[in-house]
Amino acid sequence: MTVAEYLAQFLVRRKVRHVFGLQGGAILKLVDEVMATGQISYVQNFHEQASAFCADACARVTGNVGVAFATSGPGATNLVTGIANAQLDSVPTLFITGQEYSSRLQKKEGVRSNGFQDLDIVRVVTPITKYATTVVDATRIAYELEKAWHLATSGRPGAVLLDIPIDLQFVTIDPGALEHFVPPLQPLHAIQSQDIAKFLALLKTAERPMILGGGGVALADARSSFAAFAKLTNVPVALTLNGLDVYENFLGFSGLYGNIHSALAVYNADLLIVLGARLGQHQVGKSKDGYTRAKVVHVDIDELELERCMAEDLSIHADLKSFLNAVNTALNDFTLPDYSEWHRTIAEWQQRYPVSLHERYEMGISPLLLISEAQRYFKDNAVVVSDVGQNQMWVAQALRLRSQQRLLNSSGLGSMGYALPAAIAAKLCKPDSTIVAFMGDGGFQINLQELQLLALRKLNIKLFVLNNGTLGLIKTAQDKYFGDRHYGSVAPDFGCPSLEHIARAYGLNHYKIETSEDLSQLEKIFEDPCAGLVDVMVDPAFPLLTRHDMKDIFALCGQ
Repeated sequence: MTVAEYLAQFLVRRKVRHVFGLQGGAILKLVDEVMATGQISYVQNFHEQASAFCADACARVTGNVGVAFATSGPGATNLVTGIANAQLDSVPTLFITGQEYSSRLQKKEGVRSNGFQDLDIVRVVTPITKYATTVVDATRIAYELEKAWHLATSGRPGAVLLDIPIDLQFVTIDPGALEHFVPPLQPLHAIQSQDIAKFLALLKTAERPMILGGGGVALADARSSFAAFAKLTNVPVALTLNGLDVYENFLGFSGLYGNIHSALAVYNADLLIVLGARLGQHQVGKSKDGYTRAKVVHVDIDELELERCMAEDLSIHADLKSFLNAVNTALNDFTLPDYSEWHRTIAEWQQRYPVSLHERYEMGISPLLLISEAQRYFKDNAVVVSDVGQNQMWVAQALRLRSQQRLLNSSGLGSMGYALPAAIAAKLCKPDSTIVAFMGDGGFQINLQELQLLALRKLNIKLFVLNNGTLGLIKTAQDKYFGDRHYGSVAPDFGCPSLEHIARAYGLNHYKIETSEDLSQLEKIFEDPCAGLVDVMVDPAFPLLTRHDMKDIFALCGQ
């Protein structure tokens, strides 16, 4: 068989069912062989950035590696944002790029280009992947595929890229004579009994403990272990942006834009148990002092994340699921304090500072109210996708998912334009699920072209555009720090076209929500068997609360 046939069969054996891409001369053979398997669907995007986001979302909803193809040169470089997105959010993804003929590649050091679309994509993406290489020997195709797959899925998952020249794809190989990759012995990161003992001692002496769960809970396949730990300990749970779908009975969203009661709980805790969260700047802020006064226990598979942002009282380098299972076993013979008073305190904060605190508006509708009402119509298997900007934080503040529902975010990279292609991939991979995307009018326009894919495939996705006619986060920063000089964030520099005309151009159903009375349309929107583009009018002045805005509230709570 040829190298391209081998690659296609490799993906079949690993249960890949969708490959995303945009056709080009350097991947014609690869796409042809993938389709020849009869077991993989090739999905044609309209921009390679969208292909990368689709692969990312496919991996998140299936638990398998997401795969995207791109042709050489600009096709490959258009993947870069999506590659970085997957890497920073630890999503297992495999990117395959076609390359110029081997004989036309750069040979002389310093020469910018030799062949057509001859670009060394490996050097471009090496800093944002776990592994990237150009396959120059056909007999190494098995080795390189197996190595890339292993690295994408082992330890802390991430992105990998293989670059394959056109001529190499046609080379005939003997599968039985190929060299194979043998994974190195991995350090077991064995759970140390002394770490368990230290952790339980800290927990037993705590009066106000908090659990902070992150996206690593899902990546470690530890949802059930996490839930068992929370139930056994009766410790309140807050979740990060990437962890909002890992546990149903959580207190609230925690972070720079988190719910007020969650921020107060994390700040006033005396023990913060961080599980699968990297404690990035959008979580902690500029320093620990304004985030928490607690002792910190941090468990992470990536040793480099431990004590990266703050001093930690106990840092545990371990697979999260293994750690939680060991702790849960130990808790069976362990008596913990009664945290009822701590729960009552948090409940008082929650009642005093509900999400509805910021549902006041002069024109348009509260996005928080819209999101809260819309989720009543989600099926139990719904997948919700957020874009990046104010819309993402409003979703995180207002949404409360049930146990089987999922939320997809671009968190680490924070890439506008993520939601539309991610929602498309979620629907293709989970066709029986309700798929809902929330996006701002800025992020919506970045990958607007993917509406054509949605229309061609007749995908029933509900697209809510929170339309305030601004780049909201940028405008807010300009208000605070740049004397209301709104270059690029408002008219005439920024605007949103008529969504009704956009919907008509792509053959989508259009709805408009301007007042709370218009929320009565939601039932019709979700019962509609066709895709719906929903224009949600939001007052440009509608606030997005941050932890920095809570100084007076912290003071009122006697802190």
